[in-house]
Amino acid sequence: MHRLLESLQRDHRNLERLLGLLEVQLDAFSEGRESNFDLKAELLEYLETYAQLVHHRAEDLIFEAARPLLPGKQAVFDKLASQHGDLMMLTHKFRNALEGIMQGAVQTREEVSIEGREYVALQRMHLNLEDTEVFPLIDAVLSAKDWKRIEKKLPEFDDPVFGKRDTKRFTVLCKYLQDAEGGE
Repeated sequence: MHRLLESLQRDHRNLERLLGLLEVQLDAFSEGRESNFDLKAELLEYLETYAQLVHHRAEDLIFEAARPLLPGKQAVFDKLASQHGDLMMLTHKFRNALEGIMQGAVQTREEVSIEGREYVALQRMHLNLEDTEVFPLIDAVLSAKDWKRIEKKLPEFDDPVFGKRDTKRFTVLCKYLQDAEGGE
């Protein structure tokens, strides 16, 4: 598999890790136990910034190059484009809801839990579609020349949580992950 697709799959594993963390936090919140709203808010900010603006941008460039080479898969590419838009909107909406609660807005635990679980489910469905169906197809049709063209258009951006950590912007999330990794 091409290294760009491998990098995207690595991002997907990191996103799965964050989705698992979000589920644990949602479980605690739903059950009335202590839940870290700062952690959830930073996690969603990361998803909104890195995942949406960098990761999806890279995928969109790759999909754009592969689309004409896979004429029988137009519906899948349309679905992925739609999901990217939906995920961006849902991430922003859910993050705003959590930040609203932190600032005193009233929302039931059930509403937050349902919204969060729907968000996690859509994210997982999306990641699975890309990993199992779309990436292998793309890897089979794009040439070395295609990949070079894509690489020239890719945004340069360090992953602020799983790469060179931005501990000022993602203080709680980076500390949580560092603690979970045994203090690395």
